[in-house]
Amino acid sequence: MEKARILLDTPAESPALGFDRTAIALATLIEESEPRFAVGIFGGWGSGKTTLMDAIRRELNRTDTLKVVFNAWRYERELHLIVPLLDTIRGDLLSYAQSRPTGAREKIVNAAVKIGQVVRALVSGLSAEVTVGVAKVSLDAGKSVDALQQGTEPAPPRSLYYSCFEQLRTAFEELREAGVERIVVFVDDLDRCLPQNALAVIESMKLFFDLIGFVFVVGIDQVVLEQAVRERISGTIHAHESPAAVASRRVRLAEREYVKKIFQVPYELPPMAAEQLDELLESIYRAGQIQGDQLEDLRRTVRPYLTHVAVEGQINPREVKRFLNAYTLQMLVRPQLDPSTVLAVQTLVFRDDWALYEILRADTDALPEAIKLYRGNQSSALVDLWPEIGTLPADLARFLRSPEAAPLENTNLRAYLTSVEATVPTERWVGRAYGLVARLRRTTRSVATLLSHQSPGPNHVERIGRDLATLVGELDTTVKEAGDSERLRERLSALNEQIRQLHGGMSPEAASNWTAQVESIIADTQRELRLLRSASFGSQAPV
Repeated sequence: MEKARILLDTPAESPALGFDRTAIALATLIEESEPRFAVGIFGGWGSGKTTLMDAIRRELNRTDTLKVVFNAWRYERELHLIVPLLDTIRGDLLSYAQSRPTGAREKIVNAAVKIGQVVRALVSGLSAEVTVGVAKVSLDAGKSVDALQQGTEPAPPRSLYYSCFEQLRTAFEELREAGVERIVVFVDDLDRCLPQNALAVIESMKLFFDLIGFVFVVGIDQVVLEQAVRERISGTIHAHESPAAVASRRVRLAEREYVKKIFQVPYELPPMAAEQLDELLESIYRAGQIQGDQLEDLRRTVRPYLTHVAVEGQINPREVKRFLNAYTLQMLVRPQLDPSTVLAVQTLVFRDDWALYEILRADTDALPEAIKLYRGNQSSALVDLWPEIGTLPADLARFLRSPEAAPLENTNLRAYLTSVEATVPTERWVGRAYGLVARLRRTTRSVATLLSHQSPGPNHVERIGRDLATLVGELDTTVKEAGDSERLRERLSALNEQIRQLHGGMSPEAASNWTAQVESIIADTQRELRLLRSASFGSQAPV
């Protein structure tokens, strides 16, 4: 492949899979309803929220409607996210005013000026103390309120938020006089923010909910929103309240009710079925202007593997793009590699829920023979190599027996694994951790073999004990890169406790029981590692 194009992670201008019909329906509601509500576009990472929101925006064609796009993640470092939200609206009003007649233009500019005053008042009033150079200066929220009242009769002190609300009400009255009936604010990229910052943006929207003229369209993963609500509530828990009481009285209720209170029009993006994959691919190829040999290669060589990337028969559009881009880059960098082997290994890396990547990472040289035996109808071959894999998921079993898995019988997968990991985001600690788990298991099994001999020397047993303790220590150091995990610390502590019980006087039966106990803890440890990897795997970007 001499020439190739990468697929950009940008929304499709001609969305497939029924997005156009959905966009028309939601745009109709926005244009025909009283403008004082919020639309929630809910979906997981890469499900197409940005694509749908862009399609809705294109369908809003009324001249009395101002469309504003607020990309929340760009302003995540702001102390109060309502400030950049208002400033974005103000800036778009000024741009919109340039296309309006003179009389309307003046009213729109005046409204933008009033919103600018609100921004300045909030910047000063919401900050109790700011740093100027090396000095800290205290600010008075009352003076911020006064700044909104310049040129008016003296008034008693009022709430900063109340004053801002009144100023915004006045500003929008001027906008209606200028022919602006509604401002539709599209809030995107909340999934790229920390949960509490995403919640802060949504909380900032409340200032507008009593103002006729504003409609918000927000794209967010409901799981992220519920997590933010949960964290917010847990931060207000009193010490005397039990976790069970809090969960039953506050947390569960808040997570269920919050979405209902904020979003009057919720829309959950339906999962994309595997049967829709070809339609999605053709849409992606058109948007990316993929042509010639690259298009033929993607259709012929890559397409069969994408069926196996679908988790529970569901397709994630962003995951499909990532898979295609990873393959394209590898073949440009290492054209000598066999494309099918690249794709087979890449499938294992993408399907981290299969746990076969763990075996590939820990026992790279032994896995090809195990797969060859499994494909030859020796169904226990993978369990013999890695007992914790247990019963294979149905979709993994189908993959391993399919023609697409045949290249995994290649005896030199190490070069392919290195190639895939160079293009697919993986945590550095993962490979080391899985390798250490494999060594722990092999060393543990050697105990029963050693103690089955009559009178093994105590030095041999002590050496194995030291080797095991060293491996546990290295694993502990390695996984600290992944973050804190109380359950993982407990598993490693349990391993150390078992190692201390190892001694040369064990009977063969005791040695067998000890081995089984340690292998059970190793299996638990491996499951915790898988959870850590899943938590850190992936990225956040619009699609």
